[in-house]
Amino acid sequence: MASSSPSPTDFSVVVDKQPDPETIYEKDPMDDVEPAVVDHYWDGGKVPVFKPTMEEFKDFARYMKAVHPHGMKSGICKIIPPAEWVAANPPLDDKVKSIRVKNPIEQQIAGSNGEYSQVNFVKQRSYNLPQWRQLCEASEHQPPARRGERRLNQNARGQTESAKQQRARRAKKKLEEEQAMRTPVPEVKEEEIDTVMTDNPAHPPTPAKSPKREHHLETPEPSQLDSKGRQPRARRSTRRSRKVEPEDDGLFEGFDYRLANPEDFTPERCAELEKHYWKSLTFNSPLYGADMPGSLFDERTTCWNVAQLPNILDCLGKKIPGVNTAYLYCGMWKSTFAWHLEDVDLYSINYIHFGAPKQWYSISQEDAPRFESVMKAIWPNEAKKCDQFLRHKTFLVSPSLLAQRGIKVNRLVHYEHEFVITFPYGYHSGYNLGYNCAESVNFATEAWLEYGRIAKKCECIDDAVWVDVREVERKLRGEPTDSESESTDEDEDEDQEKSLGHPLSPPDSIDGPPSKRRKRDRRGPRFFKRGDEPVCLYKSPCCLCPNDFKHETLLETEDGLKAHRVCALYTDEVSLKDDNESGKEIVCNINKVTKARLNLKCTYCRLTKGSCFQCSEPSCVRAYHATCAALAGVAVQYLDSVSYAEDGTELFEVKPHFKCKFHRTKRTKDATVEQLEADSTITTYAQSLEKNEVVQAQYLKDFNGGTDIFAGVVLENRKSEHTVVIEVIPEGLVRSCIL
Repeated sequence: MASSSPSPTDFSVVVDKQPDPETIYEKDPMDDVEPAVVDHYWDGGKVPVFKPTMEEFKDFARYMKAVHPHGMKSGICKIIPPAEWVAANPPLDDKVKSIRVKNPIEQQIAGSNGEYSQVNFVKQRSYNLPQWRQLCEASEHQPPARRGERRLNQNARGQTESAKQQRARRAKKKLEEEQAMRTPVPEVKEEEIDTVMTDNPAHPPTPAKSPKREHHLETPEPSQLDSKGRQPRARRSTRRSRKVEPEDDGLFEGFDYRLANPEDFTPERCAELEKHYWKSLTFNSPLYGADMPGSLFDERTTCWNVAQLPNILDCLGKKIPGVNTAYLYCGMWKSTFAWHLEDVDLYSINYIHFGAPKQWYSISQEDAPRFESVMKAIWPNEAKKCDQFLRHKTFLVSPSLLAQRGIKVNRLVHYEHEFVITFPYGYHSGYNLGYNCAESVNFATEAWLEYGRIAKKCECIDDAVWVDVREVERKLRGEPTDSESESTDEDEDEDQEKSLGHPLSPPDSIDGPPSKRRKRDRRGPRFFKRGDEPVCLYKSPCCLCPNDFKHETLLETEDGLKAHRVCALYTDEVSLKDDNESGKEIVCNINKVTKARLNLKCTYCRLTKGSCFQCSEPSCVRAYHATCAALAGVAVQYLDSVSYAEDGTELFEVKPHFKCKFHRTKRTKDATVEQLEADSTITTYAQSLEKNEVVQAQYLKDFNGGTDIFAGVVLENRKSEHTVVIEVIPEGLVRSCIL
């Protein structure tokens, strides 16, 4: 265990209780933003609903900062935009003509007693919006009617036509109309047929039209026949156009994309449909038009335009579908999204443009570990194959079953013209209550950086989305990334070879293979820019490291700069002394830090900025910033060290001794709780811990079966209870550790 004060030896801490996110570790430059006022909690539960004024609503980043503390307790929240913002958005009559539900997924759900798994099959079919709505209003895809009322397409006897019956009725009606328009064909005798064929052999008689479905074929003219009287092979018309097809124009005549009575979905009606959903979940597989690139927002809408939200991931300079580019979702009754977390634990925003509501479920962050344990107990084989199996969006568990396991499920009904925000580490699921169209995208704020560093990736999905947080941070600071540094090195090699007169490729007059050396784009700087200044949301106040941790003490240096006290303690060339005038400690000899030390790259944060120390193991070259050491699992011990002055005098001093997590003393794998509780080294050191000390702790066994080491700041030492409450870095979750 490493701390900011000397420790006699290493020991471990056993985490016994669940996270409590009352205190959130967060670093954000907008410290003056106060938490938003909650208008009410949905249905008296835990999901907050906000109704901001237009003045509060117009700044997306600032308002997200205001709702963040609430969302990190409930997993999701609802934001009802001001009425003037909704009224300012233009109608979608023209926009909806571009919607194409291409290859929707058919969701087949199997299971019973509250435990279900979902399998998606891609349907090789495309629908425009009128066709999709007609499909949603088919009897098998309609929500059940209220008692005493009829569904759509229901006859007077109360019998509902199936989709097959509807298609047969429409086909019969169309056939009757064609037969009414067709002229009768007179009877022709056999001898008359011979006469016709003899008189005009080039024009064979045309048989009567078959009532079967006809293909649009190009019929050749008589002049196109070959010398033997054969016709060339008929060709199907396969011309494609991205514009609205002519037959679509007729479908959109008089079509209204809106619901006639959206107010019918009252909270009571939605609660009634929720019961029907869990009773009939495995019947009539719904279709879902999910993950369709596009947006229905007008480009002139600059405020809360889902397709143009402020997103720090834009600094990567590339588009990631669904992450920083918007997706459309066309739903129907019972189309479902299973329990999952967002990729890289990002935020997400969902806006319903029109149609029926969505029913949302969420798990509070404090219940997330227990929720994961329950899901692993239900599907142990899937959990063994992939520890991130819940990111597969395949598994469903009913709220009633989770309540039996002691996990409270938060509920929310999401209506049209409303936003729902999901937050990092907030599991959520839900379903659609009918025909609707929503737009969604992931996004990241500066507060997400702390969660993104510890997010886990599903390795069994080849196209799983992943974002390198450290690359984002380097972009935000205006520093080159690893790939850009490699490009710079190659350019320097190229310039050096040119100066030595050794061209990389033969001259134009000599034949030879072209150079395969990658060249950097010379059209501009190698880092993301906004205007004329590089984007840098925050700057480290310490001259010895790139981090800005609130728990680390900052001291003045003799040069007028600032440095963390721990950075000074872990750097050999730097020393601390008391200032006679102020009576405070100051950092000295910053200018004596060697160039070799400054050029070391931190193994944890991958940055070369600041001063690093190396592992004390002779064969190990791993290096770390002082403020990264605890997070990286480095064990720090203060040991007596002997040095010699210029006159040969022996000098004894206490210096830190570093061991990376690969070379530190490890706990035995078969250690039990009883053995650890009986270890006097652990209990003695735990009793000495003071508030705001940085410590390391280790799971006896976490929810993934691992024994990871994590770091935290002591918030409270309950000595009588043998418990230390620590704030985990960088998660910011408060954990009670039984010692």
